[in-house]
Amino acid sequence: MTQNDTGLLTLLPEEAFSARVPTADALQTRLAERLAEVGARGLAEFAYVQKRAAEIWGAAPTAHFARVLRAARVSSKPASKSKWQKAKAATSRLPASWRDIFQQSITASTTGKTVAGHDPWSADYFLAVINALVAWVGFCEAHDMPIAPTGATLEKYARACVERRDDPVSERTASDYLQRIHAGYTLIDPGYPSRGCEYVMRDWRERSRFGGTPTKTGAQLVTAKAIYDLGFSWIGDAGGRPMRGVHAARDFRNGLILAIGAALPERARALSYLAFDQSLVLLEDGHIHIRLPASALKMLERLKLRSDGRDTVFRNPRLHAALCEYQAMYRPLFDDGNCLFPSMKAPGMAISEAQIGRLAGNLTLAAFGTRIPVHRLRDNVATDASEHLEGGVYAASALLRHRDIATTRKYDHSEGVSAAEEFGTYIEDQRAGSVDLDL
Repeated sequence: MTQNDTGLLTLLPEEAFSARVPTADALQTRLAERLAEVGARGLAEFAYVQKRAAEIWGAAPTAHFARVLRAARVSSKPASKSKWQKAKAATSRLPASWRDIFQQSITASTTGKTVAGHDPWSADYFLAVINALVAWVGFCEAHDMPIAPTGATLEKYARACVERRDDPVSERTASDYLQRIHAGYTLIDPGYPSRGCEYVMRDWRERSRFGGTPTKTGAQLVTAKAIYDLGFSWIGDAGGRPMRGVHAARDFRNGLILAIGAALPERARALSYLAFDQSLVLLEDGHIHIRLPASALKMLERLKLRSDGRDTVFRNPRLHAALCEYQAMYRPLFDDGNCLFPSMKAPGMAISEAQIGRLAGNLTLAAFGTRIPVHRLRDNVATDASEHLEGGVYAASALLRHRDIATTRKYDHSEGVSAAEEFGTYIEDQRAGSVDLDL
């Protein structure tokens, strides 16, 4: 300590540093006093004290400094709206005469009832339909067209979406827009559908089959092993930081997103549900138990009501050890919760599935020069599994839990557990070192 050290060092005189680490309660009390004395400057002073304390006592014994500083810096945020609440709120953007219809249909779907004579819709699908209808109404008003779709107006809209100068879409996306507009208008007016509309939708659907997906490129086919090792590279970097603070915890968390995304190739929605001792349980001998509710999985709403979700136990000692370390040493630096991927900005809350996808994309872009979001990561896992697992494409299909093999032909769902076990063993056996990050 130097004579120039100020602020919180009045709580921590030089002789205190040769004795014992101050408790969290003592730090909280003094920080509160200092904030009352000098305002926000006290936070900067405390950050300096945290750094000096780590230099003297080490990163592990002073990890609680990070919790004290985070509690003072970050305020609690209101709970995020559920997807059903977001869908209901989105109806306010629709024409007034449509809002009650959509509100009632959303309520019906939450209880598993049919919508317009069809299976219940998911909250995600309601949001997609509402967004498509809002864009459609805007287009019709701008071009002085009737809002009720016809074959000619749907064709005009699809072409405009594909050919526009700013942010054009693929034929596949245009086809999706038409289908959502059609589905939404069927809800508004069950007697509306015309043969012209159905012909145009079928035509664009056929075009999209040959047009490919421009958002997916060959450059994104990085091996699952490389992505898995990249995750552990971030985990290793977090452990090597001289100070165990919230930024080290963030790096460990982000590394786990990639490592778990490769070892348990689920969608971002499912990953956002993971929580210690609830949906993720660490068992003995390197075994990990995953229990995901049906609401976390991609399936029809009527099937979700009857499904038990996903219940899988697989063995991965390296990932198990990392999760144990994270749970004991890094996860508590965020808050007292148990969600696997907590928010940096909102104590007690998990990051969203969208944020999980963005983080995966950012990390892979920095390391590989191409953005690989979580869903595209599943494609890389499928490629590796098809090439290296004994069952080939069938094992890949089971591993990713595809329902049919037109994505990869029909398969037996019971193969999924063994495929996950086999794939985890494969990427561990193939591990030859970590990926160097070019940041």
